Amino acid sequence: KKGFVMNEYLSKIKDASIPIIEKHKKELVSVSLRKEFGTNIISITIDDPVTFSSDIDEIASINQEILDIVNDDIPDGYYLEVTTPGVERELKENEYEKSIGKYICVKTYQKLETAYNLKEIYGTLISVDQDNLSVETLIKQRKKIVTIPKDAIAKIRLAIKF
Repeated sequence: KKGFVMNEYLSKIKDASIPIIEKHKKELVSVSLRKEFGTNIISITIDDPVTFSSDIDEIASINQEILDIVNDDIPDGYYLEVTTPGVERELKENEYEKSIGKYICVKTYQKLETAYNLKEIYGTLISVDQDNLSVETLIKQRKKIVTIPKDAIAKIRLAIKF
């Protein structure tokens, strides 16, 4: 019974959050529930569909606007947080296109001949087509463009260049 009621709360909170999130030109990634150090947290994950980044003041503002509307829908003992997927977040296939020019890390299921027998490639995403990604990477201190078939990708995420 409790799980069913909680789903109702989450659904109400999600519906109330969407217009606020969209007003800020962000998109809703998920609404989830987790327990951290004995505290129940309702977590709303948002993202910027263009830049993949959000500034802390804007997130705080979105958090407050959502809280103003849904405060009565949050059960006692629960806290609301608005968060982002983070700077090294995983990319979904529909985000590859808009990640062109970004520094990424691609992990493949097995070593690829087209990527100098590497299984993990760091580099700048150069292009995306129906079947492949092209990534500019450094191989023995030389810039090389490697082709990675989409079906060989185990995981792809944004990365930070050091």
